Amino acid sequence: MKVKHPQIPTFLFALGIIFLIFSCEQTEELLPQQDNAVLKEEAQVNAAFDEADFFTLSAMQSNGLGLRTTMDIQSDFCADTKVDFFPNNKAIVINFGAGCKSPKGITRKGKIMIYYSALSFDSNTEITIAFDGYEVNGLKIEGRRRLIFEGFNAEGKFFLFQTVISAGKVTWPDGTFATLEGEHIKKLFLPIDSNGFKLEVTGGAGGKTRLGIPFRTSIEKKLVFIQSCTDKGNWVPSSGNLELTVNADSKYLIDYGNGECDKIASVTHDGKTVSVQFD
Repeated sequence: MKVKHPQIPTFLFALGIIFLIFSCEQTEELLPQQDNAVLKEEAQVNAAFDEADFFTLSAMQSNGLGLRTTMDIQSDFCADTKVDFFPNNKAIVINFGAGCKSPKGITRKGKIMIYYSALSFDSNTEITIAFDGYEVNGLKIEGRRRLIFEGFNAEGKFFLFQTVISAGKVTWPDGTFATLEGEHIKKLFLPIDSNGFKLEVTGGAGGKTRLGIPFRTSIEKKLVFIQSCTDKGNWVPSSGNLELTVNADSKYLIDYGNGECDKIASVTHDGKTVSVQFD
């Protein structure tokens, strides 16, 4: 069985379409309403934080980041988004103002504050991302995001870095909120063919949804994103497995396949599997 639903908009380092949204009645036996809410809300929370990575690297690239000549990192900024550099303070401020809609139809407001130890991908370079009144489609984003670069592997031709979310919080317009803490290791491979870059992600996360439901995730098999897919708007990982645990005892295995750019994944719970296709 295939279940179709709208694809979630995320970005280059959407290291995070790692949860699926189910809405049809046929999935109720596999996914109780409470667990369905966990899957849906966690996708929104991760997407909100992960896009900050993309904006950060895009802004740094535009001001001389070393991989400018080998990577094409495009942005989803509004036409009037301001990106201000403060080299003496080693800071960048991305200002979306009082609210604007991007070319991809996403409304943002407020500021993303970026603080860096160096404007490079050298080993031990650390970037801290904070938020000032920042909102994405009405969701208020709080917390800190750190990117720690661990160097370039010349043999494998990839940059290795770690991302950490601390005190992550997303608040909905009705005042309810979800929390998130997590750590991931990521390998960003330089383009070697027409498929462009490849990103591999491992690690895990945890927190509570706005219903107060605890969850945790663990990437069991590295998640892989390929530029030739993401450039077409397909932000579903091309391959990899992730385990989601809800309320400490309800487990779901999400399987993204073996490299196809097909927007299809499957979820297994208690021996039952449902195939899901993104629109």
